[in-house]
Amino acid sequence: MNSGKFIVIEGVEGAGKSRQCALLTDALNEMGVPTVLTREPGGAMLAEAVRTLLLDPKYSPDAVTELYLYSAARRDHLNEVVFPALDAGKVVVCDRFIYSTLAYQGYGRGLDLQFVRRVNDITISPLKVDLGLFLDITPEAGFLRKGGANSADRLERESMEFFNRVYDGFKKMCEAGELTAIDVSGTKFETAEKILSAVRGIL
Repeated sequence: MNSGKFIVIEGVEGAGKSRQCALLTDALNEMGVPTVLTREPGGAMLAEAVRTLLLDPKYSPDAVTELYLYSAARRDHLNEVVFPALDAGKVVVCDRFIYSTLAYQGYGRGLDLQFVRRVNDITISPLKVDLGLFLDITPEAGFLRKGGANSADRLERESMEFFNRVYDGFKKMCEAGELTAIDVSGTKFETAEKILSAVRGIL
């Protein structure tokens, strides 16, 4: 590789994003490809503090406030972790990114999609995503897989109707070619092989 690559893995709750991000990172490092694992919201000190605020049930920000908090955390994360790793020629594997913002605050909360896209574009400039993957599982199946919603997580307290809108948003992004859907109906190792196969195509 001559330069770093930025890979994003998306999905609804219970899709197995964190596990698959870790498996992919381990596989790439074992192949001799220097790889950094990170997540959003979070990944850097300030961004993690914002994450704590965003997920705390005692707060109830409106959709626009939520959008700007996610964006502030994202910019800090990019400056502190992602940009330096990419400049060093490393692969960065990120658990959630701008597609989650579009799915949750756009499709889920009902904010104007072009407004959300504009905020996303400004926040991440000049970064371009090299590969975005969507772990395709419905919200119902995802929550069943993870054993139900986490009551300590503000977002997981949302209705199933909300999560279905989020899922539909992700599916629309797949249809538009922004994300590549990955079937996760098999074992975690079968899913990991599908992800690694897709990633090999950009290395």
